[in-house]
Amino acid sequence: MKKVFGTAILLVVLSLISVDVVAKNKGAKKVPGVWQEQPIIIDGSSADWKTPYPYYDEDAMLGYSVSNDSENLYITVQTGDAATQLKILEGGLTVWVDKTGKQDEVTAINFPIPANYKNRQHAKDGSYSREENEPDPGPQEAVQKRIIEMQQNVKKAIAAADEYSLQGFKGCNLQFPVKAENSCGIVVRIDMDQDNELIWEAKVPFKAFYFKSKIDRTDKNRTIAICFETTGSKRPDGQATRTVRGRGRSGGFRPSIGIGGMGMGMQFGGSGNQSAAYDPNANLMESLYKSTKTWVVTGVAVK
Repeated sequence: MKKVFGTAILLVVLSLISVDVVAKNKGAKKVPGVWQEQPIIIDGSSADWKTPYPYYDEDAMLGYSVSNDSENLYITVQTGDAATQLKILEGGLTVWVDKTGKQDEVTAINFPIPANYKNRQHAKDGSYSREENEPDPGPQEAVQKRIIEMQQNVKKAIAAADEYSLQGFKGCNLQFPVKAENSCGIVVRIDMDQDNELIWEAKVPFKAFYFKSKIDRTDKNRTIAICFETTGSKRPDGQATRTVRGRGRSGGFRPSIGIGGMGMGMQFGGSGNQSAAYDPNANLMESLYKSTKTWVVTGVAVK
């Protein structure tokens, strides 16, 4: 009788845990685990990843991919939206990793660190310079010029992104220079590729956060939740919210690379109706002011 009663209690507890996980994972994108045959070289390049990236959050304007081998979890984020790139370099990117799959915000990589953005063009009130705040010009050539200028600012800012911090990991919760080793074996890099895509990469050894240092078949499909969090900049006083008409995964003003606009490079065209792609009241900096969280729930892959 005691055995039956104990089994019943265990089933109730497991049921409650299951319900809790489901509730917390509500709204998170579910993606299958991917086994990484060859280790990813963490160098701020997408060369080792399958491109275009398989997943894209249109609201955050971020593409991403996740994989693992027996010892490491590999994570990458990609965006070609110049304002989103500036947001990441100014406000930082926090990548939460929850081994329980419950979307708990305990363990994270913070990179770049916001204080390291040394190339801000802010006025004394913290807003962007007048040139960036003024309404976008009418001609499409002028808008493209603005995009090029933002991309140049991004390239300058990447050099300042030389430190990262860790929290919630096993024994390495400090701030580190990007090129220095840490006891956890975590490696991060950020860079711009030839297509003006900002590439963020990380290698996270399982020993740094997981239940054990090396996975095996018993870990197959064990849930891991990952979140990509960005922090929007303060909108300049007096500037209204404005968006680009047709911006999205189809139509005129849209991401330029990948299936269905999965890549994030800004360009005009694509729908055959360029006149509909431009809105003179649009603000190319709009995504800079938006804070986002992109939760993805994946399973541990095994060979």
